[in-house]
Amino acid sequence: MSRELTLITEIGTGLGMIPGLDLQDAFDAGVPHVLVGVDTGTWETLRGLWSTGTYAQPFADALADGRYFFESELGLRRRAPLSIEWKGPHLPPEDDPLPADLRIDGVFIVSCKNLSKVLLNPSPAALFRSALRNPDFGGSDWYEEIAPVELANLYKAAVRHLALTGFPTTPSELTREQRIVLKTRLPRKWPDALAPEVAALVSAVSIRSATLLIQTLATTRDRERFYWRLLRIHSAPYFILGRQPSGPTRLRVLTPWDLRRIFSFDGLDISPGEAGQPQVQWKASFISRETGFTHETEGHVEIRWSHGRFRAAPESKVYLDTAHEDACGYIPI
Repeated sequence: MSRELTLITEIGTGLGMIPGLDLQDAFDAGVPHVLVGVDTGTWETLRGLWSTGTYAQPFADALADGRYFFESELGLRRRAPLSIEWKGPHLPPEDDPLPADLRIDGVFIVSCKNLSKVLLNPSPAALFRSALRNPDFGGSDWYEEIAPVELANLYKAAVRHLALTGFPTTPSELTREQRIVLKTRLPRKWPDALAPEVAALVSAVSIRSATLLIQTLATTRDRERFYWRLLRIHSAPYFILGRQPSGPTRLRVLTPWDLRRIFSFDGLDISPGEAGQPQVQWKASFISRETGFTHETEGHVEIRWSHGRFRAAPESKVYLDTAHEDACGYIPI
């Protein structure tokens, strides 16, 4: 999301929680007294974005989300907030912070975003070696670490196929300029001539990454806590207000305490995926304490080069395949 849309989404959502607010009148009058953390420069930037008319729909969406939270029985219940704190662009001091953009009356934590299927973007080492316990764990080339032979074979085959000269014998010795050449010359779809080497690398990374994660998650307790980290379930509840292609999504994120009160954790399955790039599938099962029914939440991890093939170290992206509103730990408000 661009900086402009971020400002509109976050601050606009907060403005929508102020009863009776007219946006044009607010911009004419200055920063509302209940809005904390928005300086004059930021307010003028927001006013300028509003005046162009280009962002009319994002403003309308953000205000509607804030108004919905103001009226919701799980939100403000039509009580005028005394303070709406905007976190702004500063980095939080914690290692694994609540994804907070707004704090209402010092109590209600709100994350404002247009939801995607991507939950997290950790380093592969942080994901598979520490199960997200250490988000700073990483810094290495995951393909080189987990599948060095298969990576070297693909690299050599690519150099031969492209008829490149003057390139080193191993990918770890590539210069920045040579990496750019490989990224540029290799098409989005791998050439058919490289299919065997690509398949071997994909299979090796998928299987070994899944196996390592299974070993890291040695106990049921480890797997349950890993699920909490995947869905960013924290000890304090918070709300997500945002948009998906299907329309608005407004959710309350449960705490582990809430989740255990409603469900009994029944397990987390980890398995290698089958796709055009390395994948690891995950599926969590919970049993409702009220009905006895089993509820499942599924997702997958994609492991791929960042910035193009051979360009930079691989990254991992954690995807939620189950709809947000149906995932265990999220409740529509």
